[in-house]
Amino acid sequence: MKRFPTGRKSSQKKVPERGEQMTSIDYMKVLDIAALTLGSESHIQVKNVDINRLEAVIKSTGGEDIRLDVFLRDFSMEISLKKDSLEPKKIKKWLPSFEYQLEQNFFKNIVIENSENSREYRIKIDF
Repeated sequence: MKRFPTGRKSSQKKVPERGEQMTSIDYMKVLDIAALTLGSESHIQVKNVDINRLEAVIKSTGGEDIRLDVFLRDFSMEISLKKDSLEPKKIKKWLPSFEYQLEQNFFKNIVIENSENSREYRIKIDF
């Protein structure tokens, strides 16, 4: 164990690098914009699963729960939602308004990549 001139002890633990810490993206702002563009009338419930993974629940106008899994990275964020939570027509209408509101609130060009598989929609947001 090494000692500093102040007498404080230094452990030889590795200092976490940027990728191992919480992201610098304001994820609550992004989730608020998602709720706004989905037409939610209630507050978002967010639960931390891991340091870089969240679960959010948004109430739709019909009273149904829309569950979002959020994966955070340094300069990007990925949102996944189950296919049965939104119709394909609604998701195609929602994505452009979601992207527009993100650009208006973050004052920068935001790139959204949409992909889907048999179970879920995945939306990757690059900041």
